[in-house]
Amino acid sequence: MEQLGSIIRKTIKELGIEKPIQQYEALHLWPKIAGEKIASVTEPCHIVNGKLFIKVKNAAWRNELVFHRLELLKKMNQQLGRRIIKEIVLI
Repeated sequence: MEQLGSIIRKTIKELGIEKPIQQYEALHLWPKIAGEKIASVTEPCHIVNGKLFIKVKNAAWRNELVFHRLELLKKMNQQLGRRIIKEIVLI
């Protein structure tokens, strides 16, 4: 007899909703990946074509986060277990 988790994963893949679910997971993981301080001044908005759009409260923080984008991107994809996010866009 097949286990429930296996059946769910198979069904998700057959329905073609695997990628949208992983993208939703990326949005949900943002506070954990970013950390408390960065999460308090940012908000994940949406994902389009592998680009994660992050709303930043002000220009000073946006400028600071430019230097951390690659690190955050790497952490995000490691947490997801594959390269779901190709770029982080700060808005």
